[in-house]
Amino acid sequence: MSILLGAEAPRVLTVPMIAAALANKRRRVARGTLFRWIRAQTESGALRPVTRGLYLNQLARPLPAIAEAAGYVRSGAIVSLQTVLGDAGITNSYSDIVTSILPIRGSSASSSRPVRAGNAEFRFHAMPVRFLDENAGALEDRMDFDVQYARATLEKALLDWIYLGASRRTRVAGPPLDMDFSRIDSARLMRLATRMNLKAELKSYLIRKRKYDRSPDVMANALIGS
Repeated sequence: MSILLGAEAPRVLTVPMIAAALANKRRRVARGTLFRWIRAQTESGALRPVTRGLYLNQLARPLPAIAEAAGYVRSGAIVSLQTVLGDAGITNSYSDIVTSILPIRGSSASSSRPVRAGNAEFRFHAMPVRFLDENAGALEDRMDFDVQYARATLEKALLDWIYLGASRRTRVAGPPLDMDFSRIDSARLMRLATRMNLKAELKSYLIRKRKYDRSPDVMANALIGS
């Protein structure tokens, strides 16, 4: 159990990681012993199965979120889009769906089939690598440093959503207009939009959102809720 406890304990585990942790200095753990241990920890609730051979460490603190496994389900995945904005309360949150982007060397976006993981679902959308590396902006503008896995900032998640929503090669609908932008850093948003060459798309979205926010029905609802 010691491998699941402590500040340095892994939050996400694969079977090879577990085997390495259980092995002693002279030999690897026997296959039967390995899988009996995994089964026992799963039945006790210490390990939460995600996909075949992938587990969340339920003894880690703070408790791991299902989103932390995205980069293990698809190598290179960066949690973004609805998951990032939903978790922040900027748009509606669907906690059982994890949305991520994947870098590709091609020139256009695409979407892969969802991956089911118990009660959760992982959705992956590929974007040209130029939108995800240093060409897209400074690392601190693109990536959330407050977590221990690859996760986009709020502003990058919004621009990823705008880009994918405008692509004809995905079924991703663009971001909704009824989002709360109080936590969005406008300066960071503009820096990223400039580097990603999405200023025109962002401007179009913001014009439509401003019109929506100023509509009589929306303003009336805001007054009722205040």
